[in-house]
Amino acid sequence: MSGFSSPKRPRTVTITFWSVIFLGTWNLGRAIAIGQQLDLQDVLNLQPDPRLRLTAAIIFTLLFFGLAWQLWRKRPLTINAIPLTIAGYTVYETAVWLLFAQPPRNWSLWLLTSLILIGSILFTWWALRRAAHTYFHFGCFKK
Repeated sequence: MSGFSSPKRPRTVTITFWSVIFLGTWNLGRAIAIGQQLDLQDVLNLQPDPRLRLTAAIIFTLLFFGLAWQLWRKRPLTINAIPLTIAGYTVYETAVWLLFAQPPRNWSLWLLTSLILIGSILFTWWALRRAAHTYFHFGCFKK
């Protein structure tokens, strides 16, 4: 048997893993784009301050990639940490949309975005609890 056999991971955990990677990559792209456009703050007087959004994008990038790594390593802390992190991200995104978007033309996607993220919270919460006893290591070290 090959040392590179397919992982014995439930499909729901695999979907959760890739969704966390996607959210991390999305925030990495956002951080790169905002970082390249920081000089526009002086010209356009953007709200909220792009440095705040850049900081948030970097923090969420690190959180999502770190949680994906911990999920890959079968750490049980991810059972609660992933849904809570996505919930925090949902609150942040919805608050930025509601507080700083100019009504009514820029409000068209906040509801859809929030519903997708809430669905992601519910799916990851269900998926990780479903796989808790068969996938995660609950002991300190494997003997």
